[in-house]
Amino acid sequence: MVPESVDELDLELLNALQITPRAPWSRLGRALGVDPATAARRWEHLRARGLAWTTCALGPAYHHAFCLAYVRLRPLPGALDTLLAHLTPRPEVLYIHQLSGRWPLLAVIAARSPEDLAAVLNTAVEHAPGLARHQADLRTAGHGEPTRWRLRALGPAQRQALRPPTASMAGTAPLRPHPLDGPLYALLREDGRMPLAELAARTGASEPTVRRRLGLLTAADALRVRCEIAQSVTGWPVTAVLRCSVPATELDPAARALAALPDVRLSCTLTGPANLLLMLWLRSLDELPLQEAVLASRHPELRIEAREVCLRTVKQLGRLLGPGGRAVGHANAGPAVP
Repeated sequence: MVPESVDELDLELLNALQITPRAPWSRLGRALGVDPATAARRWEHLRARGLAWTTCALGPAYHHAFCLAYVRLRPLPGALDTLLAHLTPRPEVLYIHQLSGRWPLLAVIAARSPEDLAAVLNTAVEHAPGLARHQADLRTAGHGEPTRWRLRALGPAQRQALRPPTASMAGTAPLRPHPLDGPLYALLREDGRMPLAELAARTGASEPTVRRRLGLLTAADALRVRCEIAQSVTGWPVTAVLRCSVPATELDPAARALAALPDVRLSCTLTGPANLLLMLWLRSLDELPLQEAVLASRHPELRIEAREVCLRTVKQLGRLLGPGGRAVGHANAGPAVP
């Protein structure tokens, strides 16, 4: 298969949309030195080919309201596709990765509580067709998530010009739930750049009300709009998955520090002996030993218990992914807004 190609302007545009996913084309065009129509046209071409899309995820303000499990699964011989066909349509299943190693699948499952999670595991996993064995670990804290991973196509001045002003919620009352929150989350998960007029029309609210509520949700870090990119065109086409163990006294600072490394796409702590999970995007597989050396030099107490490579990602939030990580369809996924 011939890999999809993008040029430097495409990468700059995608980098800009990672920084400010809902910025108007006029602002994006100014930062990139192109007219707004060119920026919009480039985006539509990338989106139509499944090479990029915008979506929405619940932010840290809502992380306490649901329980996340990282579930390793081993299918019966010859039953991988059967198991995937069972898991992929389920809305509780946020991500599905096919990995090298002893556990061929890693699924990320969300529920409102440990009790609800038990029910999901009982109904969706325990009796799944084609399943030989599974093991679930609960996330205890997330320190780095895919939203923060960036291309490196823009210069410092361009990044600064695009960075939106930080709206502080300090000193304000906690954000109260609103009937608009769920519909806005669902629509932005479908298209993170959906215009305010369309959001208003589809929710039945006025445009000023939608603008105000969306501003509050993003300022409170309750919702995070993000630009996703097919991994094959990023320049970092390899995903390494490291399951690590760190002494309890060093776990939190290590997880936070490692989340800040530019190639780390995910850093979260888990229950179980391997209490730290790292996902790294690499330019090539031979970078993995070098990255492991960096981890060892910075955190000598960290021990890598298992290393795997992601062979493909099947499901990623609200998207089904095909070859090269291209979006090939929509999938129901994600916890509802509390």
